[in-house]
Amino acid sequence: MQSLENKVKEARKQGNEVLCSLMLDEMAIMKKIQFDGKKTFGFIDIGSGVTDDGAPAATQALVFMVVCVNGSWKVPIGFFFIHGMTGKEKANLVRECLHQLGQIGIKFISLTCDGPSCYFAMLSDLGASMDPENLDPSFPHPSSGHKIFVILDVCHMLKLLRNCLASKDRGLKDGDGVPIRWKYLEDLNSIQEREGLHLANKLRKAHICWTTQKVKVNLAAQSFSASVADALEYCQDGLHLLDFQNVQGTVRFLRFVNHLFDVLNSRNQYAKGMKGPLKPDMPDGGCTKMLFLEEAF
Repeated sequence: MQSLENKVKEARKQGNEVLCSLMLDEMAIMKKIQFDGKKTFGFIDIGSGVTDDGAPAATQALVFMVVCVNGSWKVPIGFFFIHGMTGKEKANLVRECLHQLGQIGIKFISLTCDGPSCYFAMLSDLGASMDPENLDPSFPHPSSGHKIFVILDVCHMLKLLRNCLASKDRGLKDGDGVPIRWKYLEDLNSIQEREGLHLANKLRKAHICWTTQKVKVNLAAQSFSASVADALEYCQDGLHLLDFQNVQGTVRFLRFVNHLFDVLNSRNQYAKGMKGPLKPDMPDGGCTKMLFLEEAF
């Protein structure tokens, strides 16, 4: 807390305020109870210490991190040993973090988390609505009342999209009624392996057999790439392969997800095209990207 207070004091001397994003995520830990002769470790602990030897052993660490938006620093501010936690309990921890850090002068503008259902329950308890039919991705700060916007981690959401399309290939359709199929990617990989050539894309067996490497973002990103879309289109229009007829819907979907991921994953102010950030000094003022995001919504 002292280091964060110093950051606030430094910013105020220059007439600025500290704008931050609060991030939280869980990581799995080994389930094990240990005693060092004085203290027992391994039980769930949300800050009050181990108060009950009958409590379940912790299986996850819930970590909170503060990332400065108008600066170049980030600080982990707390971690909790948990064994499953309801959305309401997580929401209470978020409120406490926002309240404590708000008291020392940090202004939060966003909250970033993954997309599992437990986090959606947390966001709902905080006051945000992630329902596409009634979307309101913001909630009031527990102390000041100003809006804090919700940002779902784009890398995690991309993996969830891949998992859904690949494991439940039930004939999704685009707005024109054209099917979107994971099977086309499987067929493309089969042809490339059989011929020993690749149509200028990174699709390999690892992308198709993704269940053994679920957490690798690059496998999902390379599956939903423009180069894979181009290869599928070439199989239909250039090679006239029967297995790739009616692939237009999947091609459009891959290109759409590729552009959307580039926009939402932008992190280099000097990047060009869709990977570049939204800035007021852009040639078109960012209109192209804004129109694309409106279409995506």
